[in-house]
Amino acid sequence: MKKILLILIFVIFITPVFAQDENYCKDKESWNEWNAMTIKFPKDIPLQILHALRIGLCVKIEENSITFEEATDLFKKMFDTVINKRGQEDKAKKQDDS
Repeated sequence: MKKILLILIFVIFITPVFAQDENYCKDKESWNEWNAMTIKFPKDIPLQILHALRIGLCVKIEENSITFEEATDLFKKMFDTVINKRGQEDKAKKQDDS
């Protein structure tokens, strides 16, 4: 389930953010998708953290205290951290199951 969720997050949410110059903070459809995911997976703490980070970064962009490019870079770094941590957890679980 975790791998499916990670793939879904990457394909739906992350790839478009880095593939365009448009400010995703103003994209209502994107916000609807994020909100739906956080409701569907309320116990997925990494997803909740990414969602909170996205909210905070968008606030900072609106306040002009951070650029869109800086926010995108920070989000990507946190996303990569979450992916790596999940991968390590999945690997450890597989080893424990063996």
